Amino acid sequence: MVPRSRIEFLTQFLKQIYEIDRANAPEVGPFLEKQAEGPEKTLLLNIKRILPSLRLIAPEHRGLVAEVLCQIIRGQTLDIERFEMRAGIQKLPDDSSLVEYTYLVAGSVGEFWTRVCLLEWRHYSHLSAAKLLRLGREFGQGLQLINILRDFSSDLHQGRCYLPVGNLEEVVADLNLARAEWERWRQRALVYLGSGWEYVNAIRPPLVRFACAVPLFIGVHTLDLLGREARLRPGVKITRSEVKHLVCWALALAWLPFLKGYIGWRMFQKAAAGDARATM
Repeated sequence: MVPRSRIEFLTQFLKQIYEIDRANAPEVGPFLEKQAEGPEKTLLLNIKRILPSLRLIAPEHRGLVAEVLCQIIRGQTLDIERFEMRAGIQKLPDDSSLVEYTYLVAGSVGEFWTRVCLLEWRHYSHLSAAKLLRLGREFGQGLQLINILRDFSSDLHQGRCYLPVGNLEEVVADLNLARAEWERWRQRALVYLGSGWEYVNAIRPPLVRFACAVPLFIGVHTLDLLGREARLRPGVKITRSEVKHLVCWALALAWLPFLKGYIGWRMFQKAAAGDARATM
């Protein structure tokens, strides 16, 4: 399916989200032919069952769903336009483009879930809604930046460079020429996850605190592992046993919040020191 047709599909899909009471599911047949087997194909196969279920959602929640999908689809459309409709290896032009992208595809999701939780829990947090939304947005942006940093080399081989490097052709020949720029964004991701840490400790429902702490701790640990690597390479990820360990820390934070000082120091101190270890 050509890029322009994919953009048109996304546009029609979003239109039908806004007009859910009288819309029909978009035709997905042309997309299924080239779609690999997996959860995404399963989702497309069941789209005619999924869309009508939106009618069962409370109107105020349905509006939030439409709003966040608008942002995500905008990010997906920009991705297609920047990387699939142009020949050769392409990159994001500047910092603001990367910040915008991380907001559209992930920061907006942090805002979305915050708004949903504010509707569901009257005393969701001791912080103002405005500050909590900012923290949730930056939390999501940090998680997306981790994906970009982790997949930097593999994305580059596919003609995509999400980091605004200044010497793209040289970087293609030697990935480690981008190390300084890559590290700058790793540090930015740590700052964003610092907002995530503040967010987790500001919300009251223990189960929600646990659900937020798990991806936060996995993200911080992943940044730690990435920072330890002497060279940029694909395939860096934490093990299942490490995930289980981090889940235990998340449980402790959710139900024993007085441990937050120790847990925060343990999590962030190591990750912040990653670049120093990599250059020793």
